Amino acid sequence: MQLRVENLGYRVGKKEILQGIDLEFAPGAVNVILGLNGAGKSTLLRLLALLDKPGQGEIYYDGQKRSTMSRCQCTALRRRCGFVFQSPLLLAGSVEDNLRFGPRLRDLNVGDHEIRQVLEKTGLNGREGQEARLLSGGEKQRLQLARVMLLDPDLYLLDEPTANLDPLSVKNIETAIARLAREGKTVILATHNLIQARLLAGEIVFLKDGLLVQAGAAAEVLSRPLSLDIAEFSAAENIIPGTLVLREGRTVLDCGQLAIEVVSERSGGRAAAVIRPEDILVSEKPISSSARNSFRGPILAVADLGAVMALSVDCSGILFTVFVTRISCAQMNLAPGIDVSLTFKATSVHLLPL
Repeated sequence: MQLRVENLGYRVGKKEILQGIDLEFAPGAVNVILGLNGAGKSTLLRLLALLDKPGQGEIYYDGQKRSTMSRCQCTALRRRCGFVFQSPLLLAGSVEDNLRFGPRLRDLNVGDHEIRQVLEKTGLNGREGQEARLLSGGEKQRLQLARVMLLDPDLYLLDEPTANLDPLSVKNIETAIARLAREGKTVILATHNLIQARLLAGEIVFLKDGLLVQAGAAAEVLSRPLSLDIAEFSAAENIIPGTLVLREGRTVLDCGQLAIEVVSERSGGRAAAVIRPEDILVSEKPISSSARNSFRGPILAVADLGAVMALSVDCSGILFTVFVTRISCAQMNLAPGIDVSLTFKATSVHLLPL
């Protein structure tokens, strides 16, 4: 389902919950909505699910305006939408009873094969006869997702579906979400889990106080945020404040202890540098390269992140986080107390105004 909103707004009393939102959601990718509590994430999902009516603006479903739909058309469209709430509400009875209830209301014939298939996809194999109320919290959430999947909607709206769940349930739900996107479904996921966003997101939307701050490809939003709010929320490493100055024809960010060369149209004013840990080269000795920034300092800590090792390096009082491979870490004998050189290009520095 192609989904687009124009100038979308919603208020409760005098409080603006959403203001002037313009967005597009395409099938075949997981669209992640990020933002602090009160940003408007859940409200946006409810509007897209036709559970609430916008106060202003328009929502287009495959090009059709919501405002021009009859009640029957809205009902038909709502049946193409599947909503997974943060807190699952299940019926009394078994897992299979819960799965068959929705299709029965719609006069859909669901066989045993479809039941087994959806349970397998959500990691609930063999639980057909178990009482739903006796499931764990993670299993209940997976059953809620399975119940929606059995109806095969075109649009999936998921509101914090893995909040406070055990790791196995989180993995099963994330695997199911990724599969839905690969199958061409339109998937919109609201989450606080940044690791989940990095893992699943094809597109990211960042809301703050009901306003759209940034939207775009996940890699672009996370690596080149448009505001300090996004950088801090996304747990970006190496956020370094300073003042832009012009020195010998080059723009640098004067951080007091260090001067970081940058590429910027501005040559003055306060700014913050955001440098991705993977864009910083670590070496035992200073290297000769075209990179404009090279600093030296001791390693304060080494953390094992699984796929990579994270180094904390103190360069003249500025703490840098750097990612290196496990092999590189072992080959260079990197450990706390060892002095290393950090090198990165001016073009690797993303600047945010302060």
